[in-house]
Amino acid sequence: MSDQQDKSEEATPYKLEEARKKGQVPRSPDLLSFIMLLTFLMVFSAIAYPLASVIAAHTHWWLGNAGQLGQGFGYLGEQGGYSLRQVVYGLLPLIGALVLMAVLTNLLFSGPVFSMTALKPDFKRLHPIQGLKKLFSRRMFVELIKVLVKGALFSLVLYYLFQSVLPQLLGMATISPLELPQAGKQLLMQLGFTVLAVMAAAALFDIWYSRREFGRQMRMSRRETKDEHRRREGDPEVRAKRKGIQQALLKKAAALGQVKDADVIITNPTHYAVALQYRPSSMLAPKVLAMGRGLHARRICHVARKHQVPILRRPPLARALHALARVDSAIPDSTQADVARIYRWVIALPGNKVLSP
Repeated sequence: MSDQQDKSEEATPYKLEEARKKGQVPRSPDLLSFIMLLTFLMVFSAIAYPLASVIAAHTHWWLGNAGQLGQGFGYLGEQGGYSLRQVVYGLLPLIGALVLMAVLTNLLFSGPVFSMTALKPDFKRLHPIQGLKKLFSRRMFVELIKVLVKGALFSLVLYYLFQSVLPQLLGMATISPLELPQAGKQLLMQLGFTVLAVMAAAALFDIWYSRREFGRQMRMSRRETKDEHRRREGDPEVRAKRKGIQQALLKKAAALGQVKDADVIITNPTHYAVALQYRPSSMLAPKVLAMGRGLHARRICHVARKHQVPILRRPPLARALHALARVDSAIPDSTQADVARIYRWVIALPGNKVLSP
């Protein structure tokens, strides 16, 4: 208990992600039960008449052909299997809806979770002291209170419901057999939706409590928070990845500042952009000042338009330069012929930077 009291800090995103990898997520059994019952009532109300018709037809056949059933077990098994398959086919929409809603409910409440950790043997679970702690834990106490309250509510509701539907139950003994399905359906719906109202209240409480309890269990002490921060900051892989991202961003920013000095921008037109510069007096071949793809390519084009740098659409050349060239390096030999043709066009433009002093 004292350890839990020391944990006053909210769980970090890293700890929550690690818990999810182990299959530790908030779950609400009462919400799932509520959704299952609601789905059952809605789908059953839709398939009740077709299903009752199938059952009635096969019951009529069995009663009408009772004298022919002595032809052998093979004939009896064949007809019985056929009748059973027809009933199962009628129940398939209900079974499918229940499975689908069970999956969707867990996905929406807890998110997608796939973990094999819970299937691995853990001998700590067999420890008697740990078992006693769980047995007398706060969660087990709350679960006991929930069961007692729900049991009392269900008993009270069913008692008053039984008193209200007792005349209907007694009246069903005198109605026509053809009217029994309709009367039975109405009675089932009345009972189901009454129970559903109690389960809705239980589900709302369970949603609130399960999230609150999970957050409490995931809390961390200040020491744990500091240790995690120190461990993650000191991880060589994390530091190397962070340093690489920072260097890439700085390199892109520096290259973007040189776009204004470019002679021409070769584009894809929107996926790639390569800024070229050529000064015959100091360069043997044109070099790449900046290049990028996606958002960075659009930024290069934006700066080029701002500084009136020509933009030329040459998709194959733009892709080749982006794949083979390097920033602040000369263009590859395989692209020199295509770039030379472009520079003949650039040099012909008035006010070009290539031949300017």
